[in-house]
Amino acid sequence: MRRARKALTLPLILLALVVGLAACGGGGSSSSGTTTVADGPSPESTWGKEVEKVMRRFENQVSARATEQIHTTSSQQLVEPMYRAYGAALTKLGDELEATRAPAACVALRKQMSDDAHALGQLTTKLGHEGQVDQEEFSALVVVQESRLHRYGRDLTEITYRPHC
Repeated sequence: MRRARKALTLPLILLALVVGLAACGGGGSSSSGTTTVADGPSPESTWGKEVEKVMRRFENQVSARATEQIHTTSSQQLVEPMYRAYGAALTKLGDELEATRAPAACVALRKQMSDDAHALGQLTTKLGHEGQVDQEEFSALVVVQESRLHRYGRDLTEITYRPHC
């Protein structure tokens, strides 16, 4: 079970990192890298703030609590429903990212963010539907999913932190 909890650690840390880094100004960019007061915020930076808001809400309302519960649970029978719930929350995050008002230049990036969050949701949910296997097999399944979880979590972090529209 320790391996199962470890598999979800990186995506959760990455999502927390996204929120922290976005708060430091990583939520958007403009072609020149700066925005003047006279010009007002660029459409990209406005959208970046919207993405930051979605990510911050996810972290505050879902991720922190779910992470703690998953990391403190040692029983496969107890952790599987947590994986399902967290997977559903990640899928909802993908929907919320897709619903943000991205400028035309950022639509493809918004789609990638949404797709990555949905992929994390599907992989995490899959771990919540493995009740037919024993603890050893469950741990092996977590290991198999781990590289995918890491990839999507890393991709989501990178494109959220440094969006290049």
